[in-house]
Amino acid sequence: MNTIAGGNYLLSWKVLETELTVVLASVPGRNIQMAVKIITKKRDNEETIMRERRMLLAARDCPFLCHLYAAQQSLDTVYFITEYLPGGSLEDLIRMCGCLDIGNVRFYTAEMVCGLQFLHGQNIVHRDIKAENIMLDADGHIRIIDLGFAQDGVTASDTISGVTGTFAYMAPEVHRGKRYGAAVDWWSLGIVVSRMAAGRSPFYNGPVKQMAFKAMTTEKPKFPSWLDADVKHLIKKLLRKDPQTRLGVCGNIRAHPFFNNIGWEELEERRARPPFTPFRPVLENHHLQWPEQTVLHPEAGFTYMSPSWARWMKRSGL
Repeated sequence: MNTIAGGNYLLSWKVLETELTVVLASVPGRNIQMAVKIITKKRDNEETIMRERRMLLAARDCPFLCHLYAAQQSLDTVYFITEYLPGGSLEDLIRMCGCLDIGNVRFYTAEMVCGLQFLHGQNIVHRDIKAENIMLDADGHIRIIDLGFAQDGVTASDTISGVTGTFAYMAPEVHRGKRYGAAVDWWSLGIVVSRMAAGRSPFYNGPVKQMAFKAMTTEKPKFPSWLDADVKHLIKKLLRKDPQTRLGVCGNIRAHPFFNNIGWEELEERRARPPFTPFRPVLENHHLQWPEQTVLHPEAGFTYMSPSWARWMKRSGL
């Protein structure tokens, strides 16, 4: 079993996703699990690491964003210890179901709206909203994860540049290499909502990138005839080519008819009951495999620990 020394306790771990350096950690003898994101230090990524840490700290005040428990580092590696979200991603649900019940789509979209509005209120643009980056916690509430591509310090009057994100979810202004702001996240949300409700993107998303580029930058979105009228209208307003007229930037998205039966105050306080609870085998991590033995050497102690986690460790005698 692999362990990470952390103060006066150990974190045992197993791999979550092989293509990412993210591991699942637990305190031995206790049913407490965390995710550990491992980042190798390079000459040119110090600013990126510090920016992600700043944004993770800001995210702790929102229940719809992944929370940072602690940060730790060695001479050549940084470890972000965050909450573990065992319910899988929206991408997993979409692949399993094809498309989701309209009530589920409404609930998840409303929670994503709360998460995005919080980020934008903190002057943070996520830049990689996609179904794979929307996770479910053990109760079935959503969490927006992965701030690796995010940019902070972006005010309403400011713009940034950089072709960053996932191709099929990128807004037209990003594809065209123009400067952009928070409107790019609302475009990406429109693609996520379409994938949840219709089972597919409203634009061509095949192997020919030139066709996909043309579709997203010049063509109107296309939907199956059976799609709910309100969700179709919502997606169209999120996928406006002009970012200044895109819902989320222009108009009150919470007032859209698709959300008529959403109690926003109840939702923001996590008192609204999720429509779906993750399957028990998923929560029990039956799908995870132990990795080959690997030795990790972080330094003792943390450069950051959240107050709530510090209190929990003290109560637990760790």
